[in-house]
Amino acid sequence: MSSNTVALVPLRAPGVGKTRLADALSPERRAALAGAMLADVCDALAVAAVDALVVVAGGEAAAAAACALGLEVVLDPPGCDGLDAALWAAQQRVGPVGALLVVTADLPRLAADDVTAVLDTDAEVVVAPTDDGGTGGLLRRPGDVMPTAYGPRSARRHRIEAAARGLRVATCHRPGFATDVDTLGDLASLRTGPLGRATTAVLERWTYQDAETG
Repeated sequence: MSSNTVALVPLRAPGVGKTRLADALSPERRAALAGAMLADVCDALAVAAVDALVVVAGGEAAAAAACALGLEVVLDPPGCDGLDAALWAAQQRVGPVGALLVVTADLPRLAADDVTAVLDTDAEVVVAPTDDGGTGGLLRRPGDVMPTAYGPRSARRHRIEAAARGLRVATCHRPGFATDVDTLGDLASLRTGPLGRATTAVLERWTYQDAETG
């Protein structure tokens, strides 16, 4: 088994997902935002010096967005159903590793310090929750010590799964993992506070475009 730390970043089809943002953003803007947040997440992971970073792409559009950033990509296999299945398939492609960190692609405030805090936490399973009870980051040591359980309130389900297997589990509350972007309220919250470079650029461009056409 490798002692390396590998980060998996699942990206679903940009512009098709995030349907709760459809009233505010066109598919093109949703795709641009998804690509920008992906760039910021991967920048934070790179600075935190994980040993390898792989984007788990849900379709050709997601793969293209990741490839445009020069990132390694694993496509969901045909017939793959759901995020947990996609992550399991990607994990098989990666192979045994000492630590596997799953980080969602929609964390525009993520910084290297947030990632380092998770990696420095002494537990076999580390859960970095989002404000709505989801899982922004999930670290497993080793990578196959337990399966993932994404979906509503997944942070709690990941903790329960780890405890049921007798694993040492810790919760790491970090601001960069807390803010994901799923709803109009999440989108509005991006108007204040620090953001990643790429997300900031996209929002500034939209402000300029809207002012020009308003």
